[in-house]
Amino acid sequence: MIKLMKNFAGVAFILAMIGLASCDKSSLDVTSEDYFTLGAMDSLHRDGGCGRGSCFEFVYPISIKFADGTTAEVTSNENMRETIRTWKENNPSATERPTLVFPLEVLAKDGTVSSVASEEEFKTLLATCPPKRGKGHGRGHKPGDRGQNCFTLAFPVNVQLPDSTVVAAADRDALHTILHTWKKNNPTSRVRPTLVFPIKVTLTDGTEKTVASKEELTALKDSCGN
Repeated sequence: MIKLMKNFAGVAFILAMIGLASCDKSSLDVTSEDYFTLGAMDSLHRDGGCGRGSCFEFVYPISIKFADGTTAEVTSNENMRETIRTWKENNPSATERPTLVFPLEVLAKDGTVSSVASEEEFKTLLATCPPKRGKGHGRGHKPGDRGQNCFTLAFPVNVQLPDSTVVAAADRDALHTILHTWKKNNPTSRVRPTLVFPIKVTLTDGTEKTVASKEELTALKDSCGN
C-alpha cells in the first residue's frame, strides 16, 4: 500500500512538472503578439542605447525595418509599439524582430544631439556612454522594461553648434539637416551640437514639461532609469 502511494505521488509530481513546463512554454511563445512586441521594443531601445536606464532618447520620428523588408515611420514610443503589434498580427508566424533604419537622431541627457548615419557610427557613439554603476545592475529586468522611453523631445528647438552659431529646427527633418551639415563640414570635430535651454519634452503620461537646464535634463533622465 505504501509502495503504491509512493508510485502515485511520483506520477503526480511528473504530471505537475509537465504541466508547469507547458505553461512556461506558452508564456514564452515567441509567436504571440504580446511577447513579440515586448521583445522588439526591448531590442530596438537596447540597440539604440535609448530609453529607461540608457544614455540617449530617440528623437522622433524614426523608421524601423521589418523582416519582410517593409519599413514604417513611427512618431512616438507608443506609436512604435502599436506599429510593431499590428505588423505581427498581419505576420503571425514571423519571429525575426525589426531593426533601426539609419540615419536617425538621438538626444543625450547632457543636451547634446547627434545624427547617426549607420550601425557602426552608433556603436562608436555608445562607447562614449559612461559605465553604469550600482549593485546588481543589469539584473531583474522584466520583458518590456528596456522598451520604455523617458520622454519625447518637443519641437521647435534651437541648436547651438560648436562654433557658437545658433540655428532653429522646426522639426526632426530640420534637425537632421542641421546636424548632417555640421558633421559634413566638420568631420574631425569631436564636439557635438547641443540644444539651447529651456526645451520642452513630453512625458510618458502625455504631460508637457519645460526643462530649464542641462542639469534638469540630466536629473530627469537619471530619475527615469530608477
